[in-house]
Amino acid sequence: MTRRAGRRVLLSVCLAFLGLGLSGCWPWPATDSFRIHAIPAQIVDLAQNGDGIFLVTIDETGARGAADPISLSVETSDGTIVAPTEVNPGEVAEVHLNVAGIGVGTTVTLTFRAQRNDEVHAATATAIVTEPVETPDDRLETGRAMRDLFLPWLASEHPELGIDVSTEWVANPLRPHILEVSYYMFLSDDWELVVWWHVMIPPYDWARMYLRHSGTDSAPSFGAEISSVAAGDEPHTMTPPEEIWR
Repeated sequence: MTRRAGRRVLLSVCLAFLGLGLSGCWPWPATDSFRIHAIPAQIVDLAQNGDGIFLVTIDETGARGAADPISLSVETSDGTIVAPTEVNPGEVAEVHLNVAGIGVGTTVTLTFRAQRNDEVHAATATAIVTEPVETPDDRLETGRAMRDLFLPWLASEHPELGIDVSTEWVANPLRPHILEVSYYMFLSDDWELVVWWHVMIPPYDWARMYLRHSGTDSAPSFGAEISSVAAGDEPHTMTPPEEIWR
């Protein structure tokens, strides 16, 4: 091949790639503009009559299409899903999985898909269905009592949180399986409150709690402890866990 012919071939290849670029059809993928995350990746003990709550967040990674909304869809291999239809950067979408009637031992797989224009990303998570909570639920009774020990203190010492004794809560069982520690979750319109307590004799009978603000936080933002319940110790703030517990 002559030098002139070689230049013609090179020119033709460059023009072909230029045409693809102008038509929006580059031969390599465009830079991703966002990523989707599902938290947690697995719930290992979801009571058959409990509510599995997953958090979905979006991270922006580029400028392409950043001003456009992101649609969210969730598919599950079993169970019933309640989820928002949009999630945007800076927001935390809460996806509720109800497994009432699903067989104990079933592993439910969830696929979360986020789409903006022609860009689609997915994340997956699983939940293992376990035995339902027994009735009466003695742990719920104790969980409510432990929660209520914190409410007057939150109202007086941290009024900025908007929580007081009149705040309405929906209970949801938790089973993180930490030895000698019991857990319960309570949900209000604005907050996820998890309380856990040490089943021991004084002075090791502590109770602790964390708060996560719904819709904006993917991790706990506030924590408090009562060093000894039997001694009537006043609550005091503590560093909350780094991750939500499910």
